[in-house]
Amino acid sequence: MRGNQQLVARIKKSSKYSYQSPEGEWFEVSVHPDLGSHTVYGNLNQYRLTDLAFGVRLENGDVVPLPMR
Repeated sequence: MRGNQQLVARIKKSSKYSYQSPEGEWFEVSVHPDLGSHTVYGNLNQYRLTDLAFGVRLENGDVVPLPMR
């Protein structure tokens, strides 16, 4: 596969942290499984996986949402 891709997330409306980012705004994240329940870094904060919706930002800037189970 060619080009750079970045894991991104946005805070779910149902999260108690939804005020920390404009609604629907994607931000870059990194995943750190050794941090207990707060395993995702991004938006200058730490989040639980359950508080976020994930996507992949393509090289052209488009974001492809990742389906969640």
